[in-house]
Amino acid sequence: MNLKLGFFPQFKGADTVLIAGDPDGVAQLSSALGFFAVSSQDELPIHGFASISHAHPTELYASRSEQPSGSGFRWLCSPTALPTVQDKLAALVTSGKGHQFFNLVASPAQLIVSVGEYSQSWWHTHGG
Repeated sequence: MNLKLGFFPQFKGADTVLIAGDPDGVAQLSSALGFFAVSSQDELPIHGFASISHAHPTELYASRSEQPSGSGFRWLCSPTALPTVQDKLAALVTSGKGHQFFNLVASPAQLIVSVGEYSQSWWHTHGG
């Protein structure tokens, strides 16, 4: 999966968890979330299959519930929330370039999923 992940304080006006990738990477993320939603797992460690920024490391979990737990950030991807999440991700896959905003569980930080906006050189410059 071609995804990069990092936590950037005061990025685009707010503390931000950024997932950036190409259309295939975001499509694979959406598919992984779909499998997660029908599984018995409580959480899916997205940081387990994304390249983590060396200068801005973070942990991001897809979660079935809004209950905070452990370290890292939680993204609500319950069976009821997932259709909206996947609709937004599908729009990104077909757009070629753009981003979508998501809320994180019990955190003032935002999640941005981006396609085609942050190149390898951008990540290299920003500690990718």
